[in-house]
Amino acid sequence: MDYPSLKLLHLIAAATWLSGLVGNGLAVALLAGSTSAGSRALLGSLCTWNRWVTLPAALLLLAAGASIAWVGGWLVMPWLWIKLALVAALLPVQIGLGRALRQMAGGDATAPSMLLRVAAPAVFCAGLIIGVLALTKPAWSA
Repeated sequence: MDYPSLKLLHLIAAATWLSGLVGNGLAVALLAGSTSAGSRALLGSLCTWNRWVTLPAALLLLAAGASIAWVGGWLVMPWLWIKLALVAALLPVQIGLGRALRQMAGGDATAPSMLLRVAAPAVFCAGLIIGVLALTKPAWSA
């Protein structure tokens, strides 16, 4: 696959993954404690979306990103390591949101943790920082 195609694939996967995480975070925050049938159906649909769209997008993002970093020769760049740290921090958030969605869809009225209730804005901010780092590729000296 050529470099422009890899970048496009990476961008589409990133947009899909981050929007899925923000959507899941909003659902967890807004529907916490709700046990209505409609809420449970919506949460069940989000669980399916998370399993078949958001999670594969994360895997595709990682694979395409690793390929781009290798081809671009950016593995020694500090901005890339900061970006990778933010992505690595979002992976457990995805796991926690997926678990919370499944529990809430199953009728568990236990309130999710505060971290999961603020996941949507946190993911949005992390996504902005990741995007700025990717676009600017700052050249910091050590």
